[in-house]
Amino acid sequence: MLERHPSHPRSSDSVGLEVDVDRIADHWAVEQVADATPIGGGHHNKLFRWGDFVVRIEERVPTSVEWEHELVAWLGDAIAEVVVPVRAPDGSTFLLVDQDQVVSLLPYVEGRHTPADASGLLARLHRRGCEWPGVRPRPGRPSYADLDWERNDWWEWAVVPKLPGLVEAFEGLRAWAESRPPLAEVPIHGDFGLENVLVRSGRVVAILDWEYARMEWAALEVGAAAMRFSPDDPSSFVRRYADAGGPGEVTAVRYGVRMWLLANCLYSLTSAAKGEPWSQEWVDFSLGTLRDLSA
Repeated sequence: MLERHPSHPRSSDSVGLEVDVDRIADHWAVEQVADATPIGGGHHNKLFRWGDFVVRIEERVPTSVEWEHELVAWLGDAIAEVVVPVRAPDGSTFLLVDQDQVVSLLPYVEGRHTPADASGLLARLHRRGCEWPGVRPRPGRPSYADLDWERNDWWEWAVVPKLPGLVEAFEGLRAWAESRPPLAEVPIHGDFGLENVLVRSGRVVAILDWEYARMEWAALEVGAAAMRFSPDDPSSFVRRYADAGGPGEVTAVRYGVRMWLLANCLYSLTSAAKGEPWSQEWVDFSLGTLRDLSA
């Protein structure tokens, strides 16, 4: 998704971490660093720069984190841009500090969130994902075909105003997803955009934040990524992805574009209904583009 807000309150701890840094240092057998600097986060997580590492604190059930870390390790064995969680001496890749609070440690990568061509990287991620021996649905993160379209982590349909064009797009894409078209299904990143890649010297050096990774049709991620990385000419992104051997069907990419627009629109409208930050600009853009695509 495009819009995010932190789900954890800021700690009164001097370093801003809800977790004792001694416990982190002991678990991973690393030297403790005096200060931790907040560097943002996602929908369910917070990130801190901690010396040569990034500490990630998230609200997630362990089985979901295990799925993610297993996938990322498999991808990272072949793709240098994938940042793999640090494995502790006991073999674990995360520390459970509460019933649903998980701490992970990742190597810090220097880079900036600036434009770059990521079409080839996405193709490599999808190709490698096709070969993952542990392939299975992610706990708590369903594909669009299995999603509860009435209420989920992104939107709540009951509270959304039924604007012109929105109901048609919602019903049409829901019916399409539930028909389960025979498309290539792979483990996807789930939030493949500029804010989740680091660029150095014009080249992508890291792909971050696998919070929304799940099993999904590859074509949907290609469509969303094309709109995010190449909004003025998304078809060029799709061509480069296909030329790089990406498994997502080019003929189905248009559904990915529409799904991305719909999800962003519903996310903003749900946030507005709940009194949370939202974007009228994104609602107008998403609805307008959806209408243009359906014309």
